[in-house]
Amino acid sequence: MRNVVVLILLLSCIVAKGQDSTFIVNLIEIEGNKITKNYIIEKEITFHQGNVVSLNDFNEKALRSQQNLINTSLFNFVFIEPTYDGQLINIKIKVKERWYTWPQPILVGEDRNTFDWLQYRNFDRFSYGLYLNQYNFRGRQETIQLKLKFGYSQEIGLLYKIPYLVKTKNHGLNLSFLSVRRHEIYYKSVNDKIVYHKDANEIMREEFNTYAEYVFRHKLYQQHFFRLQYDFVKVADTIVSANENPNYLLNGQNQSSYLTLRYLYRVDKRDSKNYPLKGHDLEFTADKYGLDFSKNKINTMLFSVLAEKFGKIKGSFYYGLGLKARAYAHDKVPFYIAKGFGFNNDFVRSYEPNMISGTNFVVFKSNVKWQLYKPRVYKIKHLPFEKFNTFHHAFYLNLFADAGYIKDRVYTASNALSNTLLIGYGVGLDFVTYYDKVLRIEFSANRKGQSGIYLSFIAPI
Repeated sequence: MRNVVVLILLLSCIVAKGQDSTFIVNLIEIEGNKITKNYIIEKEITFHQGNVVSLNDFNEKALRSQQNLINTSLFNFVFIEPTYDGQLINIKIKVKERWYTWPQPILVGEDRNTFDWLQYRNFDRFSYGLYLNQYNFRGRQETIQLKLKFGYSQEIGLLYKIPYLVKTKNHGLNLSFLSVRRHEIYYKSVNDKIVYHKDANEIMREEFNTYAEYVFRHKLYQQHFFRLQYDFVKVADTIVSANENPNYLLNGQNQSSYLTLRYLYRVDKRDSKNYPLKGHDLEFTADKYGLDFSKNKINTMLFSVLAEKFGKIKGSFYYGLGLKARAYAHDKVPFYIAKGFGFNNDFVRSYEPNMISGTNFVVFKSNVKWQLYKPRVYKIKHLPFEKFNTFHHAFYLNLFADAGYIKDRVYTASNALSNTLLIGYGVGLDFVTYYDKVLRIEFSANRKGQSGIYLSFIAPI
């Protein structure tokens, strides 16, 4: 019966496609996955046994499948090798797995970014400890992370990510627990610079949060996240005094506890999640802070959207465009929550030294990248460990221009960069290598006359 079906499919392909060669995917073999389960790999490929494809379509699907598998961060290399038997395609997928168990030491400065640490160079601000990371736990793409940090700040955390609760379904679950104690915290901005308060004998801020997050992978490139999170935060009385920042937790309160309900929708069709050259992604997030509606409690909504587009211009030239916008339902938002420009990847390049307060913002980033040479693969002959002895790397020269605007009605009197158009531009060199590592060095300037050289470890957009 199977032979009859194959014959019918072959005849239909010939009639429908004419001169365009069509094939039937006959056999799919997977090699090299000593730990990873087959179904984890099969979920990422865009062709399946019995599919009818043209030659061009198959080449595109094979490339996209290879990119999808690399983006799982489970493999250093992926090879898809087809062989043709008449109108049939037999496919062999070869993967080279990464090292999945990482005891990672922690030795970090407690600053917002590299610029802040280079400015102060205070080794007393260092914390130390250990991450215990188990990636691809049970061969099912699960992640377990234990965090133990001591010194300048103390943190104990546990994270467990389960992308597939049931092997054949696209349902996942993320669980997290984190406890933090800090002797020094930033609590306001003056002249668009961050202001810290430190007391070696007193804890300035205690935090505890835990969440459970359900993940539904609707389609290959679409995900829905539903999170319920509990937060507790307590700060020293000096932080929320009338002379400092009574809006830190609202109304001069020194502690707060609240529930947050989050929905996040994501579409990600980038060729690489760590350093994309082609494709696009979109994220929409809605957060409801505070579910009990009590007086003097945190009670607000946050909406944010992120859109990015990447593509090839010509030859070795590529472009990247990114837009992010954020808006709270009202201005009565605790300083503790409403971080402005200067945190994570929310900033206009050349303004890294600044902490710009505000609730709502929009930021646009653009890059033109020149691939100095294509990614090269090297093998260290005398290193016997397969998971480390073969690596790839590439260099990109990039020109960039950013623009942003952040709205603030609370701290405007002491800060000049809020409620004004911010523009930054410059040139950078990006180094991209295996295990998702990116090193970026940039020289940037702005119309305020500020300029500098900045170091970062994430993609420019």
